[in-house]
Amino acid sequence: MGIEKYLVATDVLCSRELPAEDCGWDTDIGGPGYRTAELAASHGLPVADAAVRATEAERLYEDREALATRLTERWGEPSLMGLQTIRLRIAAEAIPEPWARLSHLVRDAYVWQEPELGRWIVLGVADRDRADEIRLLLTVTETDPP
Repeated sequence: MGIEKYLVATDVLCSRELPAEDCGWDTDIGGPGYRTAELAASHGLPVADAAVRATEAERLYEDREALATRLTERWGEPSLMGLQTIRLRIAAEAIPEPWARLSHLVRDAYVWQEPELGRWIVLGVADRDRADEIRLLLTVTETDPP
């Protein structure tokens, strides 16, 4: 998917109602007040060698940067949020979704607050689990970052 298609997917995701309860689709996952879409994913990488995996991760990080540039034109400068601290806090406190789930998937993410609806837009690359595909994820949520 190219940047223009990512932008269309972003517009669709931002304009949709957020679910009231947990639900899932082929490439989307949602729960109370949030929805996460998989914009792009690697294929066959859980069994690939490290060099192939690194190349694919680099490609998806480049896509993240290109999409972030376009979203910054719309919503202004994002925050770059490291999610490791959220992941560590899960042991001691209740972290709301989608933040808890994202902290297990994504190392860091760009975060904007969309001005019209006040929703949070989160863009990151899920590459923490070497046994899983690498994915470019976009989350829209009404839940403030912890």
